[in-house]
Amino acid sequence: MAVSALRIKLRRLCWGLNTKFRRTATVTTKQGVFTVFLSPNESLGRSLYCYREHEFDLMSKAMALLRSIELCPPKGEGTILDVGASNGVTSIGMLHLGELDRAIAIEPEPRNFVLLRHNVRQNSLNDRVVCLPAAASNQKGELPFEVSSTNDGDHRVRTNGNHGVPELFQESVRRVITVQTDNLCDLLSDVPRKFTQNIAVIWIDVQGYEGYVFLGAMKLLSTGIPVVSEIWPYGIRRSGMSEEQFCRIAEGIWSSYWMMRRGRFVRYPINTLAILFDELGLEGNSFDNVIFTR
Repeated sequence: MAVSALRIKLRRLCWGLNTKFRRTATVTTKQGVFTVFLSPNESLGRSLYCYREHEFDLMSKAMALLRSIELCPPKGEGTILDVGASNGVTSIGMLHLGELDRAIAIEPEPRNFVLLRHNVRQNSLNDRVVCLPAAASNQKGELPFEVSSTNDGDHRVRTNGNHGVPELFQESVRRVITVQTDNLCDLLSDVPRKFTQNIAVIWIDVQGYEGYVFLGAMKLLSTGIPVVSEIWPYGIRRSGMSEEQFCRIAEGIWSSYWMMRRGRFVRYPINTLAILFDELGLEGNSFDNVIFTR
């Protein structure tokens, strides 16, 4: 067995053992130093712990593509707007790798937000990252927010509809808290201008609630900032939005989307987005990431 494969196997074993006795662990990764929650089903923390990276390939190739088509400033310049920042892996990772200069990290779940702030500090990025404790939405006020007890990457805004999709992750018994919500433009209104004047990319992963974030950010998105977004049909349906509604919103904003195919990004016209939903289906763990461009 190769040394690297053996190392990963040992880390997986250590992860399983540590989840029984410890609440957190701190690891040095390709994307910076991260304290992660130790939970059996916490995919983000497990990825950082076992593989010492999370979506590293996606991050580096997405930024390379956007620069190649002249939609992003040169390497080391600009701000990432990270919506659903969790423990800061994307915001901190982009700065640690020298891809971008600053970050605005938005995270509504209180424990994740504390961890986000901690990780920003331990990577010495306090002056380059603004952290906002809120949920981006299409409305201002407060919304119920369901907290997963097993996966700190799967907390979600709770809505009334689910389009008939049966729950796969015990959503109905989750603890529900209240979080502050606002549209992206208003959330950014009090952020120092040095962060907001050159937003290079919006990175969004909000567990199926993305469509509502887009609806509340039409003014910002109309400026042509590229958006890297998770597409998770199950989560979108559980948020109360149909695939058809999501596709209509996307078609009203962008002309294209890009997907990773065999290690490189391929461009598709936005009116074929429904085909991606058909490919992914409604399996609970079936998702992909796309880059939306105008």
